[in-house]
Amino acid sequence: MTAEQATAPAAGQPVESLRDLAIEEAALDLLAARVAAAKKDVRARTQAALDAAAKRDGVERVGAILPTGEQVATVSLRKGTVGPVVVDEEAFARWVAARWPEQRQEFTETRIVRTVKEWRAAELVAQMAALDLSIGPGQSTRAAMWADPDTGELVEIPGVLIKPTSARTHTLTWRKGGKDATAKAWRTGTLARQFAAITAGGEQ
Repeated sequence: MTAEQATAPAAGQPVESLRDLAIEEAALDLLAARVAAAKKDVRARTQAALDAAAKRDGVERVGAILPTGEQVATVSLRKGTVGPVVVDEEAFARWVAARWPEQRQEFTETRIVRTVKEWRAAELVAQMAALDLSIGPGQSTRAAMWADPDTGELVEIPGVLIKPTSARTHTLTWRKGGKDATAKAWRTGTLARQFAAITAGGEQ
């Protein structure tokens, strides 16, 4: 049986060549891999440029503009987040047990070392997160604080730090008609320079 016979459709339907399908899938597989690699690379370079522009000039968004002058999308900076992170469970558990001695069996548990039970740790971390989470210039972390509900005193919590919990990133928001305009620019060769690396020769 030939490749064409293997994919012969029912009567009345056009014949679709298996060889044509195979090369189309192979080409799209290569294209998808190269597009994924190119997108990862350009996102990293865009992020670095956005971070630099935000620090230097306060710029947090930039338009994606075709060589024709038409804006098709907007790239916007998304700042990273910071929050309390338990970095020393044993130290945190010792503080919880000392702060609530009558409830130490309820709030903590002893394995090889004493740890705070997950539900109580989540409650306390949420209370810490409700306070100021800023990190000063030149700092990567700082001590986490907890507000004592009885006295209002801010207490530094052992084993917990305020630190970045997600990296800075950015988003791309398409304008209405932007995708069609970009596809047309790609099809007519207007974006040939931007896509040159994807269609260049050589294994990647």
